Amino acid sequence: MNRRIRELSYVSGYLVVLLYLLAAAAALHAARRESPRAAFHESALYLATAALAAHAAWLYDTLEITGGLSLGIADSASLMGLAIGAGGICAVFAPRFRTVAAVCLGFAALLAAGTGSLHAQHEIATAGWPLAVHVILSMGSAGMFAIAAILVVLLALQDSAIRSGRAGGWLATLPPVESLERALFSVISIGTAALTVAILAGLLFVTDLFAQHLVHKTVLALLAWAIFACLLFGRWRFGWRGRLAARYTIAGFVVLAIAYFGSKFVLEILLGRHWG
Repeated sequence: MNRRIRELSYVSGYLVVLLYLLAAAAALHAARRESPRAAFHESALYLATAALAAHAAWLYDTLEITGGLSLGIADSASLMGLAIGAGGICAVFAPRFRTVAAVCLGFAALLAAGTGSLHAQHEIATAGWPLAVHVILSMGSAGMFAIAAILVVLLALQDSAIRSGRAGGWLATLPPVESLERALFSVISIGTAALTVAILAGLLFVTDLFAQHLVHKTVLALLAWAIFACLLFGRWRFGWRGRLAARYTIAGFVVLAIAYFGSKFVLEILLGRHWG
C-alpha cells in the first residue's frame, strides 16, 4: 500500500512539473507574439491553471496526513511555489508581463518538484484554522516577495541591457521599466499585507516561543516585515525606486527566507527538532 501511494505521488509530481513547464513555454511563446491575444485565447492560462490545481491537490495530500500537519523544508518551499505559480497566472492576463509569467511558472515548477522529498514530523497534532491561516499566509507572502525578487532581477537585467545598448532578444519582451516598478511595489504591498495577517494569526497558536522553538523565526519575520514596511513608506513619502528599492527588496526577502527556511533547516536537519 505504501509503495502504491509513493508511486501515485511520483506520477502527481511529474504531472505538476510537466504542466508548469508547458505553461512557461506557452507563456514565453505568447510574449513573443507580435499581435498579443487576450489571456483566454492563450493556452498558457489553461496549462498554468491546471498545473496550479494539480499542485494544490498534491500538496494537500502530502501535508494532511492522518489529521496532523506535516510541513518540512521541501514542502514549505513547494507551498511558496504555489503562490509564485498563482502570481504567474495573474501575469498571463497582462500581455506585456507574459515573460514574467514564464519565469514565475518556471520557478514554481522547480519548487514543486521537491514536494514530499524530505521526511517531515507532525508539527501540530490537529491543524486548527489559526494555524492554517498562518501557514498559508506565511508561505503566500514569501511567494509574493519571491516574485518581487524576480522582478528586481529582471529590472537589473533590463537596466544593464539598456545601458549597454543590447536591449534585444527576450529582454525586449519585458514591460517598460516604469511598468515593472509599479508591479514590483504592488506585489510588495500585497506580500506585506499577507505577512501582517500571518504574524497576527501566528500569535493565536503560539503558547511558548521558547518551547515551540519559534523565537528566531518570529524575530526574523518581524525584521523582514519592518524592512518591507520601511520600503513602502519610503516609496510613498520619498519616492524611493531603482537600486535603493532593489536593495531593500532583496534584503527583506533574504531575511524572510532565513526566518522560514534557515531556522527550519537548523531545527530539522541539524538538531532533529521541529516547530510547534
